[in-house]
Amino acid sequence: MLYGSAGPYVPLAGAKDLRQLAQYAAGQVSPVLHLHWDDRMFGRGDDPDTNRINAQTLVDRLQAFKDAGGKIFWTIHNKRAHFERDAESFAWGRGQLCALADLVHVHAPHAARHMIEDWGVAPEKIRIIPHPSYLGAYEPAEATLGRPLPSSPNRQFLFFGTMRGNKGVALLPEAIARLARHRTNFDLLIAGKTMRRAMRRMQPMLDLPQVSVRDGFIPDADVPDIFGAAQVFLAPFGDFFTSGSVMLAQTFGLPVIGPDRAEMRAITPPENHDLLYEGQRPKPLVQMMKRLIDMPDAELAQRRAACFAYAHATAPAVISRSLAATLSSLFQQEPHDAPR
Repeated sequence: MLYGSAGPYVPLAGAKDLRQLAQYAAGQVSPVLHLHWDDRMFGRGDDPDTNRINAQTLVDRLQAFKDAGGKIFWTIHNKRAHFERDAESFAWGRGQLCALADLVHVHAPHAARHMIEDWGVAPEKIRIIPHPSYLGAYEPAEATLGRPLPSSPNRQFLFFGTMRGNKGVALLPEAIARLARHRTNFDLLIAGKTMRRAMRRMQPMLDLPQVSVRDGFIPDADVPDIFGAAQVFLAPFGDFFTSGSVMLAQTFGLPVIGPDRAEMRAITPPENHDLLYEGQRPKPLVQMMKRLIDMPDAELAQRRAACFAYAHATAPAVISRSLAATLSSLFQQEPHDAPR
């Protein structure tokens, strides 16, 4: 979806059969394995012994791939596993990848510091390439950039994605209840896969007339209409590394309300950094939502334009060129000279 314009990417028959990694490497001139989401590789089950056996098997196959001439390019998306079933096995696997990877791709300087300081990755192995927007991924870019600010008597907020704890869902019940006592002219759509326990805690908020829920996986075809009908994106995230949902929101011109942290500043345009609030508490979130409710549409349109400009500057075609150059550098004599 995002890196299709990067020349090195081609579909491989049986690519998920990792037993064939070494054979694949031996049959290619410059084979590169691009790894994502190590929490889907390590510590996924509830049995630590099984997890460790599976992890060792995967590491052995990756080592065989390298022994056959392959290179490993690893993209870091998160600080820790989204679902920590077996933190020890996950940490062991991540440590192995730190050693095995030829290059470690991060999206921002704070992520580079984390991988160097907390995981011991050699600085010369780090490559900083920003997370792309989703411009052109869900609909033609011209259609997205041509969308006007949706007309509505109420301010339209959107909260999107899987309802994990790090998404800041614990803040929402109190924050939205407080907001509804002072402002009624807003609507909030919560769209994405919900968690039963989190939704029980959120039930008082869900009973408010301003709040609606679209539960479950959102098909790609529905993404443009959901984001296209919204005006502001809520991202009250707690512990996060980077955010595809924030990049997606800005692709459709939605200014982001979120915590004022380096992680959020790294993925939002400077023109909208004053929409980031201090502290992970309901009060500053409510105050910022009030500000957006009271904001004139003309100013919101300017904020929207900054989002579109940012999405254009980080479009997949732009980012994939940097990615392709970095992948190509793996088979040059001096890989540490690759663009950062």
